[in-house]
Amino acid sequence: MKVILISKNLPDIDINSHELEKHITFTFLVDGISRACSHQLVRHRLASYSQQSQRYVSMKNFPYVTPPSIENKNVTFTVKGEKISLTYDEFMKLIGEAYESLIEQNTPKEDARFILPNSCTTRIVFTMNGKELIHFLKLRTCNRAQWEIREMALKILKIVRTTLPEIFNNVGPGCFTTGICPEGEKSCGKKEEVIKFFKSL
Repeated sequence: MKVILISKNLPDIDINSHELEKHITFTFLVDGISRACSHQLVRHRLASYSQQSQRYVSMKNFPYVTPPSIENKNVTFTVKGEKISLTYDEFMKLIGEAYESLIEQNTPKEDARFILPNSCTTRIVFTMNGKELIHFLKLRTCNRAQWEIREMALKILKIVRTTLPEIFNNVGPGCFTTGICPEGEKSCGKKEEVIKFFKSL
């Protein structure tokens, strides 16, 4: 996964930082995240997104993300009464071959993509204002966030802390910003460890 800050707009206006958050904007290029991750990202609606198309771009030999929890596990299924066991990589290759078979049969790419998995990688450009970015980072840097979007959020947080430390040095998950975990019974139970991590990030 690559996260690149493409542009930023930091207007030189004499207002307090809470008001300034509404007017600063950041544009990021994120490359190599899964479609599962990008689906989570675009739920943050106060932003503009441009995502790589599977309708026009061929997914032949598609790259994919492997969740750590799936590494070294086999996928077992039955075909015509025969039990088959494949590694995750072998299964991804099988899906790729099925996709190519459909393309060779003159199936439009926009239809052949229906068999592609959420693990397919994608590239997305998005622009957020400071206020929405703070909200995004508060939710997605939490230990309870899904691992891939959390990894992306941490990379973004490091970038914006370098770019605008006076605003983003105090940004992180809820327990870091308020001292209270907002997750209640679903808390990771590591509040002190998390606070220490974000203080030194």
